[in-house]
Amino acid sequence: MCFREDDMSERHAKLTGGWMLRGWSNTPKTLVNWLNGDQRELKTMGFYVAESCDGQTDFESLAFLPKHGGMLDLLIAEGIAEECPEGDAIEPWRRYREADNPRLAAIHWCVTGLCNMNCRHCYMEAPSGRYGQLPFETMAGLVEQFERANVLDVSLTGGEPFLRRDLVDIIQLLTQKKIRLSQIFTTGLLITDRHLEKIQSIGLRPAFQLSFDGLGTHDQMRGISGTEPRVIDAIRQLRAARFPVTVATAMDTVNLDRLADTYELMKKLDVQAWRIAAPQATGNWRGTTTAASLDEQAKTCASLLKRWVEDGQPFGIQLGGFFQGSRPREAGTDPEGRSASEKAANGRARKPSRPSTARRGRLADPPDRLGFTPDSYDCGACREKPNLLPDGTLVPCPGYVDSIVQARMPNLLREDLSKVWTRSYLREITDLRKKDLLSRNPECVACELFKECGMGCRAMALTETGNLMAKDPLACELSKKGYKQRFRDIYTRPN
Repeated sequence: MCFREDDMSERHAKLTGGWMLRGWSNTPKTLVNWLNGDQRELKTMGFYVAESCDGQTDFESLAFLPKHGGMLDLLIAEGIAEECPEGDAIEPWRRYREADNPRLAAIHWCVTGLCNMNCRHCYMEAPSGRYGQLPFETMAGLVEQFERANVLDVSLTGGEPFLRRDLVDIIQLLTQKKIRLSQIFTTGLLITDRHLEKIQSIGLRPAFQLSFDGLGTHDQMRGISGTEPRVIDAIRQLRAARFPVTVATAMDTVNLDRLADTYELMKKLDVQAWRIAAPQATGNWRGTTTAASLDEQAKTCASLLKRWVEDGQPFGIQLGGFFQGSRPREAGTDPEGRSASEKAANGRARKPSRPSTARRGRLADPPDRLGFTPDSYDCGACREKPNLLPDGTLVPCPGYVDSIVQARMPNLLREDLSKVWTRSYLREITDLRKKDLLSRNPECVACELFKECGMGCRAMALTETGNLMAKDPLACELSKKGYKQRFRDIYTRPN
């Protein structure tokens, strides 16, 4: 147990809990808590003090001034460090390590291309097994690449990740490397109490995202009969085990008239969030004849938004490209869900990679929050969390799967992650700024709605037009036809 006696002439401290020091070529000094995703970019003095919390450095020596002692007191008050006897050295993984690549916050990892469902809208064409599945030894090699690149967070998806008998072994390996497992995407049909007990025994409590396409319509969308009650039972099972649950629903003419009933079910199941979106025209969804028009989507989503506001925002919600919002935040937190003590450390805190706890909902891509300018990066999400496919191909996000540029993307079975995250065609896409797009689309330069839409999503532009640098026609329509203003009015004046 760490301590400090009154008559000690020396003072030693060490990092504690999940805290460690990491850096990248463009973000050299950061305190990271691998257990909860909290991150603090440090200034020079903060880094000096945090790096000295090694159990061996004497804070009473001439190398430290009173201001350094005050900073140490703050770190101790926040639980980032603790006092300890001399020689109580920190574990090697806590020590500062800088990667050669730019900051890589997270990876969305498709650990298998196989699935137990036959979904009409699967962008990966999982029923065909198109992307296959790598052996555990190769997966372990990929985790080694994650470690060298200082990847902080991984979410696991498929296909269906629970089809892998070694899934828990992969999770244990990530944990050994101090890479946080934040989320697991699943159909829910293969989850067992034994799986959950093993994950909990490792010391993790990731969020789960389950696919559920509506009361009375789930089986039709998913291509397998008898699955709807089993998915509902899986959500109950996860909530009983106290795992956070998000439900994702594909919006189609097949299920539009059942989404109101599905909303009521989400409340009863006590989910943390419900995401509704129309599928992208890739994979199995190419050539569909049942896609809902934007007007049909808007009518249904507007009704759901009214009900959600009137009910006091019972869970986080995303309504296509029209609106997204969260539960009211807990007392004592700021708009990003951090307590006052969390903001006290030197250096600004990054938003933790966990669901937002903002007090109120917000319009999707609102101008007052994003305020796109020509110098804005085109997509912050792609710069934070690329998508790794089961065959080792790394793409900016799932929207690029089955696109015409996929063949140009790097593959981590042939190239190292640190290298491709520094220089590759993938990196060229993630480094795009709005001014690069404006130079190709002069009609958008003078558009008064540019600040709001920012020319939309590159993956959607690619899917809809075949041109990566074109404006996203969906984003353009959402703004120019007044959909976003309509939802803004509903939200501020629901009655």
